Amino acid sequence: MIQKKRLVIFDLDNTILNGDSDYSMVNYLISKNILPESATEINSAYYQDYELGKLNFDDYTNFALSAYKGMSREQIDEIIHAFLNECIEPMINVFALKLIHGHQSDNDELMLASATNELIVDVIGKRLGFNNIIATKVYFKDGFCMSKFIPPAALGDGKLELVEQWCKKEGYDLNDSVFYSDSINDLPLLSRVKKPIAVNPDALLEEKCLENGWEIINLPKI
Repeated sequence: MIQKKRLVIFDLDNTILNGDSDYSMVNYLISKNILPESATEINSAYYQDYELGKLNFDDYTNFALSAYKGMSREQIDEIIHAFLNECIEPMINVFALKLIHGHQSDNDELMLASATNELIVDVIGKRLGFNNIIATKVYFKDGFCMSKFIPPAALGDGKLELVEQWCKKEGYDLNDSVFYSDSINDLPLLSRVKKPIAVNPDALLEEKCLENGWEIINLPKI
């Protein structure tokens, strides 16, 4: 019987990236006059809620997707690739990349699991070399974006549900898996894997790590 590789899961925002791609994307869309200037304050308020673990993710995701209403995937990809080159490349943490490359060298099976919508995460994930990507799915009708997501959103229990579905399909066991994350919002999946690792954790996650004896690593933000 062939032994399955170990599954190693990475969160994206504030784990691999020095910042949040969803938040940065909205600000980028504002700078390109695709979203109105008034969206700046709304975006900041949503992000504060996210950091406190109390974000209404349904509302936020629909807000973040509003810029793409009526666009084709090709039109959206053009915007996302420009965003990747201008904003995301400088946000990639080189020490997080070393972690990823180390697990690749160990022949682990890698997954990127992010609450951010798939329009953004798929492009960034491919840039980072991930073959397995979990993200919040976006609803298209007749080839055009409806600015709505397809439940469950890949946040909290939703991320756990989507990862468990993938594991069942592909034959992996979370009891043998590793998960890197910075956020209290990922507590359900962190609690489920064999080895939870907090990367530059927020205050609420750090408290949980100390309670549970979970590993904490602090990566320089370079």
